[in-house]
Amino acid sequence: MKEIEISTEVPDCDAKTYFSAIYSDDKATRAFHAEVNGDTTASAQPWSADGSRTVKFVMPMNVPAFLKRIIGLDSVPVTEVQQLEWAEDKSSFKLVSEPTLNFPGANKFTTSGFLEVSTLPNGSTRVTALMRCSAGLAWPLNTQVESTMATEAQASINTFLEWCKTYFRKWQSEREEVPERPAPPPGAAARAATPSGGGPDVFYDAWDDESELAQAPTGAEVEGGEAGPSGASAEVVPYAPKRLEDVIVECLRHIQASTADTAASLRNLEDMIRNMDDNIQVLRDKLAGKRPTARSRPAAASGAAAAGSAASRTATSAAAATAVAAPGAGWGGYLGLVAAVSLVAGSGAVAYMRYKQVSAGSGGSR
Repeated sequence: MKEIEISTEVPDCDAKTYFSAIYSDDKATRAFHAEVNGDTTASAQPWSADGSRTVKFVMPMNVPAFLKRIIGLDSVPVTEVQQLEWAEDKSSFKLVSEPTLNFPGANKFTTSGFLEVSTLPNGSTRVTALMRCSAGLAWPLNTQVESTMATEAQASINTFLEWCKTYFRKWQSEREEVPERPAPPPGAAARAATPSGGGPDVFYDAWDDESELAQAPTGAEVEGGEAGPSGASAEVVPYAPKRLEDVIVECLRHIQASTADTAASLRNLEDMIRNMDDNIQVLRDKLAGKRPTARSRPAAASGAAAAGSAASRTATSAAAATAVAAPGAGWGGYLGLVAAVSLVAGSGAVAYMRYKQVSAGSGGSR
């Protein structure tokens, strides 16, 4: 599972004001999906009594072409359940998100997270987004897919947070626009100038200089050039993250290179095993060819000694031949050397026992 956390600050704002601008109704949600995702059918239900609502929208599939063929869709319907939790002092709130993708096999890809908005002592608001991504695929593809999901989620969160900051500035400039003063009724100024003017006194806000009213900044001049209700509407240019299909192609190339290295190692191991099999077969052939034939029991000790010496010489010759072949034969050659030494020792022991038996028989006959 991959976890992404991103934070940003919104100046001249508190948590309650941020909620009013972004989440109090469905205006911001519909505007975001229309401008960024091109979805004009997005909707957000009103908040229920338990602090939850359902948001529905269509998300474009930024995946490679072969995955689109498997899914069978260019865009996927998403149903997101949002749960709102306010702090006791109303200085912060937490918005938990549980999105559900609607396409076959979507249960293998899980995404969840939350958004926390808190008021800072300096008069600004910190917005922190945390997202968790997990995939239920086979290793090692699962790790690569989770990394790709995390990269795409990070880009989407950055896009959303920056869009919300722009939308909030526009929303704030609309609320701070100076309303037009109503014209005073005829004769009101004259009645207010005399104590017996009749009726209650009427007061109006006044400017020290009427030229200040004409020089009042418009919405486009506030917030560093952002458009307001009295200025031209500025076009919101969405952030262009790295395409998901490019990231997946890069990951697949790494997997292909790793697979090629693994295949080469397996081929080398296969050659070593084949070489060992050849050496073992050679050793078997040598041992089968040098095995002594059955002989009748000699009548004298000299015959037994001669037989033992002949067997020893035969085994020694086989051991020497195997020892010469051992360094060039790999592990199979060393196994052959051990077997040959064991054969020499066994042959010597048999010859010695026969010699003792013959000696004992000769002494008894005398």
